[in-house]
Amino acid sequence: MKTISIIIIVKNGEEYIEKALKSAMWADDIIILDSGSTDNTKKIAQKYTKNVHTSEAWPGFGIQRQNAQKLSKSDWIFMLDADEEISTNLQNSIKEVIKGDPKIYKVNRLSKAFGYEVKHSGWFPDWISRLYPNNLTTYNDALVHETLIIPKDYEPSKITGILYHETYKTMTDYYQKMSLYIDAWSSQNVNKKNGGLLIGTLRGYWAFIKMYFIKLGFLDGVTGLTLAFLRYQTTVMKYVDLKIKKRLKKTN
Repeated sequence: MKTISIIIIVKNGEEYIEKALKSAMWADDIIILDSGSTDNTKKIAQKYTKNVHTSEAWPGFGIQRQNAQKLSKSDWIFMLDADEEISTNLQNSIKEVIKGDPKIYKVNRLSKAFGYEVKHSGWFPDWISRLYPNNLTTYNDALVHETLIIPKDYEPSKITGILYHETYKTMTDYYQKMSLYIDAWSSQNVNKKNGGLLIGTLRGYWAFIKMYFIKLGFLDGVTGLTLAFLRYQTTVMKYVDLKIKKRLKKTN
């Protein structure tokens, strides 16, 4: 019988992780790789699994997922974020497909922002590769925006069921997450892209137009407008931060 590990990498996820863990209790194994939480994340996780590991050093999202996968001896891997929850329908689909041939599978993620399920704005449908055979592939080395390595000319299959995702509950939550993302993005691109206020503003305007109008964000009401504005703001900030990092690199 094929076995499956559900893997979660996390840091300071006490607000969300219990829902994720409860939705994963059907798996053969739950593996937690904690990145130095200072809240009750590890204590909560230990109620649901003995496989709670700590890695204080932060190599970036991609390598951290690789490291977590190495802790599994199961046939299959499902990579779950601490702020996600596997629906019953998705759970049943996963149990069924892992009985068959080894394939990479995409799941459809439905995200909630500020208490609202976002069904437009380019957020849904959101097909992401999360279920795969342990010996077939792993994640790339990206600091941020890491992706599963898909073999050339291979098209992952889709399975039914929803993966629920709680993104940001409050503006404080949003800015905390975005500050980490901006730092990782600018560090990753310091030798690859140009930065600055002008290019950030132009790209920010385009990001707003794309999200709110082209991706139908206006159908998400006030939340859609809020997300489009925040996308503009974050885009400007990450290009300004990139410019700052480039300047600092030259002076060091």
